[in-house]
Amino acid sequence: MRSAKIKLSLNPVVPNRLRGWSNPVVPGDHPDPTIVQVGDTFWASATSGEWSPQFPLFRSTDLVDWTPSGSIFPQQPAWAEGAFWAPELVHDEVSGRCFVWYVAKKRGGPLCIAMATAPTLAGPYVDHGPMVCEQDGSIDPCFARDEHGKPFLIWKEDGNSQNRPTPIWAQQLSEDFLHLVGEKTKLIVNDQPWEEGVVEGPYILRHDGRFYMFYAGNSCCGKECKYAEGVARTDRLLGPWEKFPGNPLIAANDKWRCPGHGTAVHAQGRDGKAAQDYLLYHAYPAASTIYVGREAVLDAITWSEPESDGKPGWPSVNAGTGPGEPVKVSPIDFVDDFESPMLGSSWQWPVNTNPDLVLDGGSLTLGIPLHSPLGAGPVESAMIAVPRPAGLHYRASVALDLAVDSDSRLWSGLAIVGDPFNTIGLGVRGDRLTLWQRRGATQAVLWQIAAPVGRAIYLRSTSFGAEHHLQFYFSVDGEMWQVAGDPYDASDLPAWDRGLRIGLMLEGPQGLRATFRGFELCADSVLI
Repeated sequence: MRSAKIKLSLNPVVPNRLRGWSNPVVPGDHPDPTIVQVGDTFWASATSGEWSPQFPLFRSTDLVDWTPSGSIFPQQPAWAEGAFWAPELVHDEVSGRCFVWYVAKKRGGPLCIAMATAPTLAGPYVDHGPMVCEQDGSIDPCFARDEHGKPFLIWKEDGNSQNRPTPIWAQQLSEDFLHLVGEKTKLIVNDQPWEEGVVEGPYILRHDGRFYMFYAGNSCCGKECKYAEGVARTDRLLGPWEKFPGNPLIAANDKWRCPGHGTAVHAQGRDGKAAQDYLLYHAYPAASTIYVGREAVLDAITWSEPESDGKPGWPSVNAGTGPGEPVKVSPIDFVDDFESPMLGSSWQWPVNTNPDLVLDGGSLTLGIPLHSPLGAGPVESAMIAVPRPAGLHYRASVALDLAVDSDSRLWSGLAIVGDPFNTIGLGVRGDRLTLWQRRGATQAVLWQIAAPVGRAIYLRSTSFGAEHHLQFYFSVDGEMWQVAGDPYDASDLPAWDRGLRIGLMLEGPQGLRATFRGFELCADSVLI
């Protein structure tokens, strides 16, 4: 039987010292998370970046245990070529409608904000294409109704991409939400020292008649990130807005780095419990930084006493101590024996590609397509990958069938992937077992031997050390493993905005194929 298992949640009965859950609630590379409650169910999604399918969907009944539920776009929107960022799930209580705002780069154009509608948050989603495409780029959408009930789109103009300010705008929507009407109004701009060149990721929560904008500031990503989360408030949606004097609301601590870009949810109370506001946002785990990527963390929002005018005060998260402290949890493993006729939902592939896949009772045959999807240019590779476990150390293994008449032009094997142009992998090319590296347009052979004789070869990679180092291995029986090449420092592999992934990869002429069996990805590995 098929065994594709991934545990995406933590054990809610093991509390940390403050709360009844532990962070991250959605481990792995899930930046810019969005969350909404409909009835007894919470729905969440996150940035998918340069990976397909676009925007993974998760559902939960307790905010802690999350189940993968497909994706918003199983097929890539044809108008967009990449940068699938910052989805914002919406269930509008006034109209009862479900939809999602999202960001993507228009083919040959700038970053745009687009919208798709669905009968329920589970989908299916019908894409309506781009709505806002400013020259500097338009990103990070959110939806709010003003004090009169009129619908508005709020977003960031991506001025920092051109060394300009980054205003947060609001503009009224038509009643069907498909068009902007009137003129846009500037709500805030980056004008505080902690924000440096950026304010972004707005989300507006109404609390006791006031509007509160949760927003992120400073640099989001990579080893040098300085991200943090702030808040501003107003009595009227179009302002004027007042920023919290104590910003940032959430900053780094010794467990988490660069927290920000959150979505709030007013969780309705059940079983006699009071309603509670929560913020779902992302942060890098301090112990493993960029290699895991930005993980989705959850914290409760508390509110200060009303002020002298009787109006509510400012929100607080963990009394200003940063993201909630993580606790030790069980390893998060992924196993796929390819018994299902459908590819498991945790697998991804690079945008603008559509690898040929054949699943046949315990094997996956991966092929380089004969035709380029979406006009993306010549096809010279195929890849599927899964996000690595949440944690610095892991072990990944797969069996690769050895063809009798192996084509010397085809490389196939197991790869550690920053993006398709920054990879290292162990595999077979012709009659050689090769440790292979790609950096942009440059490819290099780091180690090779004559390929072992047999029906299959087993390939393995482990990570180890305080930083991210890799060691590759091979086996002819899946039991006795031999070292393949020297340890490799993979610190330069991750893309600026993504964690690493573990991929099954081919490179070579169109139409060539390779067959894999028994993929395993296990956290907290011990070196062989």
